[in-house]
Amino acid sequence: MLKKIIYSIVFFILIIFFSCSSLTNGLANSLYKQKDIKLVEDGAPAYLILVEALIDSNPRNKKMLVMGIQMFSAYSSAFVEDRERSGIFAEKTKNWALILLRTYPRFKESENADFDTFMKWVGTIHKNDIPYVFWAANAWIMWIIANADSVEALIDLPKAKAIIDKIYELDDSYYYGAPHLFYGLYYSVLPDYIGGDLKKSKEEFDKALEYSKDKLLMTKVYLAQYYYKAKYDKKNFIKTLNEVINADIDKYPEMRLLNSIAKKRAEELLKKVDEFFH
Repeated sequence: MLKKIIYSIVFFILIIFFSCSSLTNGLANSLYKQKDIKLVEDGAPAYLILVEALIDSNPRNKKMLVMGIQMFSAYSSAFVEDRERSGIFAEKTKNWALILLRTYPRFKESENADFDTFMKWVGTIHKNDIPYVFWAANAWIMWIIANADSVEALIDLPKAKAIIDKIYELDDSYYYGAPHLFYGLYYSVLPDYIGGDLKKSKEEFDKALEYSKDKLLMTKVYLAQYYYKAKYDKKNFIKTLNEVINADIDKYPEMRLLNSIAKKRAEELLKKVDEFFH
């Protein structure tokens, strides 16, 4: 149950790499505009190897570490189904995340200290740190997902979540309201006796939609998949997914690949409507 909850909270983060990469402009723009998901799947491994080599040659380069975390996390989430192999990806990106965070001296001092000491470092995070610490926290949480049966991994969860909380405080609009989307998921998947709250979930989803509008279709996919499903609202579940399917992905060419993936996910969910609302 806990593994499912954690996975649900962070899955949305892993897929949004395709529109938030630090790759060179020419390559990134070409990738963003792709409609052919299979082409990306087949071509990405060569870039993964290249990026890993670049990180190995300059392991304290923050931008390169973010690129590696984004690429490996997204590829694993979208295309790797084998659990053992996805665990390898998770371990790699978590290690990069910690290397990235250790470029902050006070993180190194608090990494293995008590939670109060760790929170003092979190308090030093500034708005210009968000593009780095956001992705580091994501990779850290992804590793926790892959090792959800490990007490050691679960002990790390409050620390990784604390970084997301700080980002929420500093810039809740970051990446089309991603902090709000995080909590929309968070409140919708947790049982009410340990913090779940569908009213709060809807408020957070509404705020995420306010920031993302129709540019980030995955926001609506998760609204349907988590909130409307939990609410047992079949009508709005179908309505919202059909809005995604009928959206014009050419309206925002730079988001074409991500929105193609969102459409595919919406179609898959609609096929299961009778299973969800029996």
